[in-house]
Formats: sequence, C-alpha cells, structure tokens
Amino acid sequence: MIKPRHRLATDAALKSGALVTLNDAPAHYLANVLRLKAGDRVVLFSRDAGEWLVDITEVKKKSVMLQVGQQLRIPADPLPFWVAFAPIKGGRLETIIEKATELGASLLQPIITQRTIVDKVNAERADSTAREAAEQCERIDWPEIREPLKLANWLGNFPKDMLLVYGDETGEGEPITALIQKEKPGQWCILAGPEGGFTPEELAMLRHMGNARAVSLGPRILRADTAVITLAAVTLSAWGDWQHKPRFAGG
Repeated sequence: MIKPRHRLATDAALKSGALVTLNDAPAHYLANVLRLKAGDRVVLFSRDAGEWLVDITEVKKKSVMLQVGQQLRIPADPLPFWVAFAPIKGGRLETIIEKATELGASLLQPIITQRTIVDKVNAERADSTAREAAEQCERIDWPEIREPLKLANWLGNFPKDMLLVYGDETGEGEPITALIQKEKPGQWCILAGPEGGFTPEELAMLRHMGNARAVSLGPRILRADTAVITLAAVTLSAWGDWQHKPRFAGG
C-alpha cells in the first residue's frame, strides 16, 4: 500500500469505521486547495489515536466527510523534551514553534522575562503552526503549548527531576559540547532568553537551581530563535531519538 501524501492533524475521535466531518480550514484545504473528491484518500492523526488511513466520502461547500479505515501507526510516546523561550516579534515566533515541533518537543512554554518585549502569544495561531509542522514532518502528535508565565513563577514549579539547560551569554556557562558529553538526563528542557539576554537577577535565579545548567553556544551572540534551534538540535543529537531512521512513507 502506498501511503497518501496528505496528512492532517485532528481532534476528532479516530477508530476504524468512524465517520468524521471536517469543517473550516481543514475542509477548505482538502476541497479547494488540494481539490480532492469523494473516493480520494488522506491520512488523519491525533495525539490519542495515532495515524489512520481515511476515505473521503462526500465533499460539500463548507465541509468534508470521511470514513476512517486502517490504523497506520499507534500513538507515540512523547519525547521527554521541553522547549522554553521568551516570545519574540512576528514570524520569528512562528519559526520557534515550527522548528521545535519538527525537532520533537513535547511541550512549548513561553517565558516572560524582564527584557521580553512580547508578553502574549496567540494560542490558536500557535497551535495551528504546530499542527502544520507536525503534518509536514511525519509526527503523529504535536506539542502542548502553554500560556506564557513569568520566569520566576515558572522556575518555582519546574520539575525537580528534569534537567534545565539554558543559554548564558555572559561566558559563565560551559560549552554545550562539554555538557552533553558528561550528562545523560532522562528528561530535559532547554531555555532560551530574550533579545538582550537574561538580566543579572534572572541569571542568579537560574544559577541557584540545582538541576539547571548554564551553557555557552560559542563566540557569536545568536538571535533568540537561532538559540532555540541550536540548543534543541545539539541536545537532541546526544539525548534524543536521532538514532532512529526517518519515518517517511509517502507516495
């Protein structure tokens, strides 16, 4: 069987034989962008049900009806990897969400610091960005995106058994390459600060945490979105699931 090219994330209940109705943007995408018709096949996936082959049974003006067929993949265990970041302006925030999703983050936490300029995140748009990224990268889930929290409040409730790796532009942190060679956490979170970096008071809070590690990302000062991608990629290469082969099985 050749797997259909087109995959959509959904909150609908997926089980063999179930009828699913898609409305709004997903229906528009299938009917007007892809111009699919009754009898065509696509793939739907959700966090709870995994990935399923579905048949389009009816295309209406504002909705598409589908029947769920064979399960292609069971639900995946989330990677024990979180991404925390200070929100930034415009498309660069979407870049953070998109790339963190592609890299496998199970949770995204916007953090409000003293130098954070953007203190709100459009939850609906952020979730849509994460879903679209999951559709493209063969994930069968997408990260939970939490409401923004002030740094002090977030640190006060941070899990004691999770390693926190944060970028430190002052030069006090050890090279990231040194850290990944000596640590092997069961679960970890990366934290990238705002444009301008953390304040001395914030760095003091972070250094006070027994399960936090300050790291340097080299001699160049990285933009906030670049720092997120770098911290994610380097830690994943050592502690993540990069030993597995690509999952792509499209037509």
